[in-house]
Amino acid sequence: MTVGRVLGTGIRAAAVCLAFALSFAIGVALSGLSEIGQQPPAARTVQQVPPAQQAVSSLPEPAPKPQAPQMPENFLLPFSTFSLSVGIVLSYLILRSSWHGWRLVGAIFIGIYGISTVAAQIDSLFFLSDKVPRGLIGAIFLQGAIAAVLIAPLAVLLLGKWRTTSRARASPMPARLRAPSAAWRLALIVIAFVFLYMFFGYYVAWQNPALRQYYGGREYSSFGVALKANWSYHRSIYALQVFRALLYAACLYPLVRMLRTARWETALAMAVFVSVWTIALLLPNPIMPASVAHSHFWETLSFNLVFGSLAGWFMSNPRQQEHSAT
Repeated sequence: MTVGRVLGTGIRAAAVCLAFALSFAIGVALSGLSEIGQQPPAARTVQQVPPAQQAVSSLPEPAPKPQAPQMPENFLLPFSTFSLSVGIVLSYLILRSSWHGWRLVGAIFIGIYGISTVAAQIDSLFFLSDKVPRGLIGAIFLQGAIAAVLIAPLAVLLLGKWRTTSRARASPMPARLRAPSAAWRLALIVIAFVFLYMFFGYYVAWQNPALRQYYGGREYSSFGVALKANWSYHRSIYALQVFRALLYAACLYPLVRMLRTARWETALAMAVFVSVWTIALLLPNPIMPASVAHSHFWETLSFNLVFGSLAGWFMSNPRQQEHSAT
């Protein structure tokens, strides 16, 4: 690549970062998210377990006195970091894709909205409905949809991937996985998701006493004890995580199909893509104390890096290496 081309690509990627920040802000404004977030939480009725890797939560205990959320003093720095990171990752995926136009827009939209909003907020809806203001989760769904609808076509357009080039038309499509191969790969993805969800929940998030107090949970003596307790008293969490694993696979598959990269690069790309959204946990949070949010950040970051790479590897066709983009 020439210096001019590198510079041009960098400018376009910077434009994508700015476009994401604006799309995110427009989504917040139109959904009323900031106003709803300032309202008091809904009345607490049933003791729940925490989000993300909450499966390691304990048997119900009397609810502790609520902690006052610690709002970050500087919103601009974490938001800029979030926007910059997302913009760079989206730019990489789009530039490495062999798809163009609306097909590419659809894959990007599904990936963004499915992973950053739907999959995450299903957990929140299941576990945090008694801790958040009424209507907040619905507003998050709406905000995420608005932001994804705006950024997906803008990013494709800004990066010059709207029209198909002659080289792209000639690029062969990688062979699809056969049904038996796809079935066992999907089964491994689901098993890995559930195990890693529990594993990082226990060894990363649940080791924070402030997080256990926030969710009203007990400390477990071992990972095995935590799994048994959840199987006995919170069995539905396993079914929920199986569903989320299938949702992750459905949202990532179009991204895997559109890439013409070596298998290892596809795995790395999926790991980075699912992980970049965890930076949102560092944004000002009127619901969750800073210590709890930071524990969830490290928990979900670790989980997403490992699971994303496994999902990208299993969903890639080894033959795709033969057609990798140069």
